[in-house]
Amino acid sequence: MRIRLPRPSVLIPLSALLLRLPANAQTGPDAVVIQGGTHIVLVNVVVKDKHGKPVADLRRDDFVLRDNGQEQNIALFALEEAGGQATPVSSSRDRFTFTNRPPPNVPSVTAFLFDELNTKLADQQLAKKDFIRYLRGLPEDSRVAVFVLGDSLAMLHDFSQDMAALLAAVEKHANRPSPEVDAAAAPPASSNSLTGDQTTTAQWDSFLQSAGQQYVDFTETVRATRTAAALETIAGHLQGIPGRKTLIWISGGFPIQLGLHNSVDGIPQMNATGRSSSRGAGGRGGGGGGTGGGQSNATPRSSGPGLAATEVPGTALSFESDVARAIRALNEADVAVYPVDARGVTVAAAFQADRSSNGSRTKPPKAFNGPDFNYETIDTLAVETGGQSFHHINDLSAAIQDATGDARVSYALAFAPPAGVLDGSYHKLEVAVHRPGVKVRYRPGYVAAPDAAVAPSLAEAIANPVALTGIGFSVHIEPVEGGYKASVTIDPRNITLQPKDGKWTGSLQFLVVVGKVEQLTTIPLNFSDAMFHQIQEKGLVLGARVKAPPGTTGFSLGFRDISSGMVGTLHVPL
Repeated sequence: MRIRLPRPSVLIPLSALLLRLPANAQTGPDAVVIQGGTHIVLVNVVVKDKHGKPVADLRRDDFVLRDNGQEQNIALFALEEAGGQATPVSSSRDRFTFTNRPPPNVPSVTAFLFDELNTKLADQQLAKKDFIRYLRGLPEDSRVAVFVLGDSLAMLHDFSQDMAALLAAVEKHANRPSPEVDAAAAPPASSNSLTGDQTTTAQWDSFLQSAGQQYVDFTETVRATRTAAALETIAGHLQGIPGRKTLIWISGGFPIQLGLHNSVDGIPQMNATGRSSSRGAGGRGGGGGGTGGGQSNATPRSSGPGLAATEVPGTALSFESDVARAIRALNEADVAVYPVDARGVTVAAAFQADRSSNGSRTKPPKAFNGPDFNYETIDTLAVETGGQSFHHINDLSAAIQDATGDARVSYALAFAPPAGVLDGSYHKLEVAVHRPGVKVRYRPGYVAAPDAAVAPSLAEAIANPVALTGIGFSVHIEPVEGGYKASVTIDPRNITLQPKDGKWTGSLQFLVVVGKVEQLTTIPLNFSDAMFHQIQEKGLVLGARVKAPPGTTGFSLGFRDISSGMVGTLHVPL
């Protein structure tokens, strides 16, 4: 395989603002001027009145934004409204042109994660019926994406305006039994049928339960690491889409307090300002925020979001870093998570029975108010990303409707923290609104680090079946003798350029994979100020020649911004 990288025909206007705000973005008279290479923190805020209706008439001066208690200048401000008319996609699009991003001017972006890894088969089947009922009620031109998590993360259907194809893909998909969940829910092993001696029975029971616990710990380790990795990948896929994104996570729960299922005293307690989740019928675990004062409801630790202990007893294995990394990736991609409990109204663990034979959801005993460990992490993920969790609800389609409509109106606030504070520590965010009686919700903090949360190697990224969009690009190919001529156009806003000696400098890694053959190239970027402005509308164009032996069914391309770690990938079918 040969790759030819001639001098770019069009050069790059990279402002390094990994941020694209709508056309109605506002800047105030005292707004910060954001220079190329500046680190930007984007905070999406949902504001509702006392009746739960969205407030859509606020302006920049109505907001106060604080970072670790210090008021910040709101450099960029935008009102984001969903529900507008989508731009039609031409059906005659060039079949030789491919992109890793959905069409522009999408009024809102909603992705679904159907979680088979953490959900019983019976609950999957009931949830699927409600999910399909919801999809059938959407307009034909709606753009949604559906991911499925089982043995691995798979994209069932990417964004498009073809609802018929989406419904067909969901209906055709066969649900996956979850031995991982079954292992955690299985009753303790007993030797009562082997011996009648009480002492011997107790000894055998202890042995069987100890042996079984190792398998349970293993399956929950699989659940924890695989789920966190899946959320990171989804964040990477949505990262290149501008504006707030909603991820509806249909799941049976995700208990990271391994080994603490029967020990209420072992759960870290939240203080009065800590996270909480509703336990009653129709309960919701809320996101960060408050009333008009806009106080954050998180109590983060210095190392990351305020997460409960996640250590597997006896193994010293913790999943706190996995969950924290997933939360950071979601926040950097401006994705709010809305978990919807696939189990509906459930019986708490101490009273739960297998419901696979009755095909319906049951109510818990009124007298029991014990915690359900499955909610701890999903509520944490909702709070830390500015979303809401929905559980103890029988009508999942209605819950999904509420989740997708929660942020029909939201506000994007952006500020530039000083370079000296980018030390990797966790910063608490506070947003207040100068209007009495309103409720404000937003993510409660961020990790102040100059690099991206998800920074895989290009080889790892290309091996992922889900395309990453941290760097957006399109590819146009033309058949030539022995392969294809490729013209790649890269979105210049996703690449970091730093001023140096009167030039704008940076570097990209470029990887092409054809079958088992791969070639990695480092592309130095060095542009004059005139060229920097010249390509504001055209982007960075690279040419490559890809050698494709007979029988080749496709090849993959990937770019990585060396400075930020942002990655974009795309598979080109032939």
